[in-house]
Amino acid sequence: MSDAGYPLHLVLVSADGKFDAVQWHKQNKAVILINNGIHPGEPDGIDASMMLVRDIIVKKVTLPQNVALAFIPVYNIGGCLNRNSYSRANQDGPLEYGFRGNAQNLDLNRDFTKNDSKEAKAFAQIFHMLDPDILIDNHVSDGADYQHTMTLLTTQYDKLSADLGGWLKDTFEPQLYKGMAEKKWDMVPYVNFETADFGKGMEMFYDPPRYSSGYVALFQTIGFVPETHMLKPFKERVLSTYDLMQTVIEKAAANAPDLIKQRSKAKAETSKGKLWPLSWAIDSTKFSNITFKGYEQAFKTSDATGLQRMFYDHDKPFTSQVKFFNVFKPSNFITAPSAYIIPQGWFGVIDLLKLNNVIL
Repeated sequence: MSDAGYPLHLVLVSADGKFDAVQWHKQNKAVILINNGIHPGEPDGIDASMMLVRDIIVKKVTLPQNVALAFIPVYNIGGCLNRNSYSRANQDGPLEYGFRGNAQNLDLNRDFTKNDSKEAKAFAQIFHMLDPDILIDNHVSDGADYQHTMTLLTTQYDKLSADLGGWLKDTFEPQLYKGMAEKKWDMVPYVNFETADFGKGMEMFYDPPRYSSGYVALFQTIGFVPETHMLKPFKERVLSTYDLMQTVIEKAAANAPDLIKQRSKAKAETSKGKLWPLSWAIDSTKFSNITFKGYEQAFKTSDATGLQRMFYDHDKPFTSQVKFFNVFKPSNFITAPSAYIIPQGWFGVIDLLKLNNVIL
C-alpha cells in the first residue's frame, strides 16, 4: 500500500511463464528489479518499461531464459497523481508529469532506511521477496548541460564485497557502456562535478543507504540509477532508457553464472563480517579517465535581472578527457556486536528490523 491509498503494482516477466521468485533463483535465473516513478516528474522509465514489457509479450524482444524481470510501474503514486507542467523547469517534455513529493510530500529516494512512508515499507517487502541480483531505478537528471542523453549512477563498488565490487567495476559495468555505444548512446557516469573546473575531475556519486542504490548494496545487490538529461527531448530520453534496460538484460544473461556466483559469495562473506565502516570518502590518489562531451560556459545579460548570468553555449561543444574519482576509502569502523538490546517502547525499530529480515 502507498501513502496515497493505492496499492503498488508489481509486474513479473519470465520467458517460461512461471512467476515464483524462489524458483527463479533455484533455476539460476538472474533476477532484475526495475523501479519507476520514484520522482514522477522524471517519468522516462514508466513509459520505457511499459514499452519493453509490450515488446517482450509480442515477441519483438526476446527475454533470455536465464533472466527474470520485475517492474514497479509507478512507485510514487501520490506524486504521479499530483500532475503539473511547471515543477521541472526547462524539462523538454512530456506536457504533464507528476510531482517529486509523495502524498506526505516525502522524497521517497531518501526514505529507504528511515521508512517514514508506506511505499518504503512495501518496497522492502518486494525487495526481500525477489532478492534481485540487479536493481535499476530510473530517473531524469537536471542541473548542468552537456551532450550526453544518458548518464549512469552505479552502486559504489567498495560498499559491495571486494570480489563482487571488483567484478562490477572491471567486468560488468564496462560491458554496459560498450553495449550502449553499440546502440548509439554515448553514456557517461552520472555527472557530479564538485567544481566548474573540469581539470580537477569528477567524483563518483556517494550513495548512502537512504537512496535506492545504497539500500540494495546493504544486501549485496548491484544497483544502477540511470539519469537521462532533462534538456534532451522526451522521446530520446525514453528510448535511451529502453535501450539501457535492454542492455542490462543482455549482459545479465551473458554473465548470469558469474553474477549469481559472485553475489552468492558476497552474501556469505557479509554474513560473517566483523568490522563495518560507517563513513566513506573519495580516495583522491586513484582515478580513471572518461571522455566527457560538454558545452563551454559563457555569460550573457539576464532579461529578468539585467545582471550577468551563466549559460552553456551549444555553439561551442567540446570533448575532453576528465579524471573520474571512483574509489572510496572506508573509515569510522565499528565491531559487529553479538546482539543489540532494544529498549521497551521502540516497537518501530523492531518492525523495521523484521521487515528487512534481521534475526531477532
